[in-house]
Amino acid sequence: MSYKALYRTYRPSTFNEVYGQQHIVRTLTNAIKENKIAHAYLFCGPRGTGKTTMARLFAKALNCENGFGHQCNMCENCKAISEGTHPDVIEIDAASNRGIDDIRDLINKVKYAPIKGKYKVYIIDEVHMMTSEAFNALLKTLEEPPSNVVFILATTEPYKLMPTILSRVQRYDFTKVSDKDLLDNLIRVCDKEKIIYNQEALKLIVSLSDGGVRDSLSLLDQAIAYSGSSLNVKAIQELYGLSTVEEKLTLLKLVISGDVLSCSKKLDDYVKQGIDIKRLTSDIIEILKDLLIYKVTKNTSILKILNGEQVSSIKISKDKLSQIIDIFVDTYSQFRFVSNIKSLLEISLLKVSSLCSEEDKVEVKVTQVKEVQPEEKIEIKKEETKAEVKKIVNNPSEKFNVPPFVEVGESYSLSEEDTINLMLQGDKIQKNKIIENWNKLEDYIQNEEIGKYANVLSKCSPRIVSQNILVLDTNFAHIANKVKIKANQKGFSELIQKICGKSYVVLALTYQESLDRVQKFQNLRQANKLPAPYPTNIQL
Repeated sequence: MSYKALYRTYRPSTFNEVYGQQHIVRTLTNAIKENKIAHAYLFCGPRGTGKTTMARLFAKALNCENGFGHQCNMCENCKAISEGTHPDVIEIDAASNRGIDDIRDLINKVKYAPIKGKYKVYIIDEVHMMTSEAFNALLKTLEEPPSNVVFILATTEPYKLMPTILSRVQRYDFTKVSDKDLLDNLIRVCDKEKIIYNQEALKLIVSLSDGGVRDSLSLLDQAIAYSGSSLNVKAIQELYGLSTVEEKLTLLKLVISGDVLSCSKKLDDYVKQGIDIKRLTSDIIEILKDLLIYKVTKNTSILKILNGEQVSSIKISKDKLSQIIDIFVDTYSQFRFVSNIKSLLEISLLKVSSLCSEEDKVEVKVTQVKEVQPEEKIEIKKEETKAEVKKIVNNPSEKFNVPPFVEVGESYSLSEEDTINLMLQGDKIQKNKIIENWNKLEDYIQNEEIGKYANVLSKCSPRIVSQNILVLDTNFAHIANKVKIKANQKGFSELIQKICGKSYVVLALTYQESLDRVQKFQNLRQANKLPAPYPTNIQL
C-alpha cells in the first residue's frame, strides 16, 4: 500500500478529536442535540484549520446508523463518509466546477431523496471561486432546499461572496489553532509514529505552520523525510532556511552599533544559506517585541523568545526601540510590492543604524589668528560627524512653503462609492510613474520643513491614481487618518509634486478597507453592474 500523508492519517474522525475550533464544535453539537439543523452553513477561515474536516464530521453526525448525532466510525455510513465514497455526501471543488452548468446539474440532483442516509450533504469547497451566474442560479435552492438537504460552503475568502449568499447561511468563522494545541498534536503524532524528537524542533515547526493543523503535519512529514526518525532543531533550521535566535540577535547588535559593513556581510551570508528574508524580518519583529515588553515590564517570565541574559545584552532606549519596530513592521508590509526584498531589508537596516547613531551634533573648530593680511590664508579645521554627513545627503536644499504638520483636524471622507468611481477612471501610467518615484520620499524625511509629511507618506503605498486624486493604503489606521486631514493637504501635494511632477489631493485607506473595496469593484464588474463614472468634487 502506498504511503499516506500524516495530515490524512491523523485527520479527526470525531468532534472530540478536533484541535481548536471548540466554539464551532460546541455549537454544532448543541444544534444536533436539539434537532435544529439549518439548511445552509458557511465555514470560513484560514487554510488548514479544519473547515472541510468539520463538514465531513457534521455529515457523519447527521447520517450515522447508530443514532442521530453519533460518529461511530464503524457503520457503513461513517466508513463511506471517511473514505469519500458516500452517495449522499457530495463534495464539490468550486475552483474546477465553478460554472453555471455545474450548478444546474447540482440543482437537478438536489430534489432526489437520500440513498443511504437521513440527509444529503453538499460540501462546496473554495466556494468564492464560483462565477456570479452560478451563484445566482444557486440562490433559490440555497434558500429553500428540500428538508433532507444540507449545504456546507467552505472558503478562505468570505468577503468575495455575494451579500445575497451570506444572508442565506449560518456563518462559522474558523480561527488559527493555538501554538499549544498544535504542539500537543505534533507530540501525539510523533509518539504514535515512534519518532524521536526534540520539543524545541517541534516548536519551530509550530511557528512555521502559522496556526494551521494541516500545515503543521505537512511540515512534520517533510522534516521526518529529511532527518529520518530523529528530529532536532538543527535539522529543521537547515531544511526550512531558519537562523537561530543568537544569529538574529547578532544581526540586531551589528545594526544598533552602526557596523553597517558587517551587517551587510551577515545578510549576504543569510541569503547564500537560503534563509527566508520574510521569515527573518518577521522573527526580528518578534525579538524586538520581546525587548519592548521587557523594557516596559522588567519581567522576563512573560517573554516568548528571549531570556533575561539576551534582553540585557542589548542596550537601547524604549523610545528608539518603538521606532525600530515601526521601521521593520513597515518593511514587512511593503514586501508584497517589491521584487527584491533583500534590498528593501537592507534599506531598513540602514535606517535603523542611522536612528541608533549617537553622533548627532556637528563640532566646528576654527584656529584663531591675530590679524589677517590680504595675502594670508585663514586655516580652518572642520570636523563633521557621520550623522551630519547623512543629514546633508538626505536633506535636499529645496525650500518648502508649507504649513506645520497637524495630527488632528477636519478630514476628507472617501466613501466606497467614491473609491469605485476613482477606480473606473484610474490612470495606470501615472500610477506606475508615482510608484517608480515613491522611494524618493526617503530623501525628504530629514528636511525640517516637510520631513513629517514625507515620513507619513513613506508608511503608505500608492493604490489608485485618478484625475487629481491619489489614494494610498497603509497598515496603520492612524496614518490613514493623518493623510486625510485637510490642513495637511498643501504639504502632501507639494511633496508629491516634487517627486513625480504633478500635484494631487492625497487620501488614504487602511489596507483592509482597500482590499474590501477592490473586491467590491471586481464583484460589480463580474456581474456587469459597474456604475457610470462621474466627476469628483474633491479639490485642494
